[in-house]
Amino acid sequence: MRIFSNAEQMVREVERDLFEMGTRYQSKTVQDKYVKDDPDYQTIELVGYSYMLTDFDNDHIENVALYSGYLNLKTDWLIEEMAERIHGPHESYWENPGAAWERNEELWRPFLRNGCFSYSYTERWRQQLPYVIRELQKNPNTRQAIMTMYDRHEDMMNWGGLDRVPCSLTYQFLIRERKLVCIYGQRSCDFIKFFGADVYFTIGLMRYISDMTGYPLGQFIHNLGSLHAFAGDLKGRNIF
Repeated sequence: MRIFSNAEQMVREVERDLFEMGTRYQSKTVQDKYVKDDPDYQTIELVGYSYMLTDFDNDHIENVALYSGYLNLKTDWLIEEMAERIHGPHESYWENPGAAWERNEELWRPFLRNGCFSYSYTERWRQQLPYVIRELQKNPNTRQAIMTMYDRHEDMMNWGGLDRVPCSLTYQFLIRERKLVCIYGQRSCDFIKFFGADVYFTIGLMRYISDMTGYPLGQFIHNLGSLHAFAGDLKGRNIF
């Protein structure tokens, strides 16, 4: 596992590892799209990639979110999406689809079905987050403070491109050496479109739990089953 003490160095090095060590193949499906014959979805991928970030601040994390250039001019979406994910259950933010997606409409509108998304982070966090905070407050040595995004009853039925399946799987929180540790597990992460945003949102969640529990931030550990990028997002970079 690579260990970084600077978020901006981390994202540069993760990109370098992907492009230097990744393997190439043609994706068949991406979320609910069939792309087997689309050269824009030639894929470069690192499997089983992990790193640790030991120091970060708000400015650096925003720079990570914007690093690939994909979310340039989308900072309003980052801020509003983060607010939707962490507000309490009494807020209308919990409704699917919420409102933040409209700040990034080009990306998210194609995923709407009958006015809703197949899942939302706010829906799946809403019943779990209070329990995680309470468990960390009551039992700071716990290993059980885990939130899950994956629902086997719903998500397994959407395999093969039928609908979106969560890329984020688990968020485990531990208090170690009187600091809050987050271990974030993803099955899949598109480096260009989502890596920086996923890091931004997860560290935002980590900050919220830190505020609620009173424990300062410790390590952020990120485990990725598939870290990848697509040819259509890399034109002019001589990767394929």
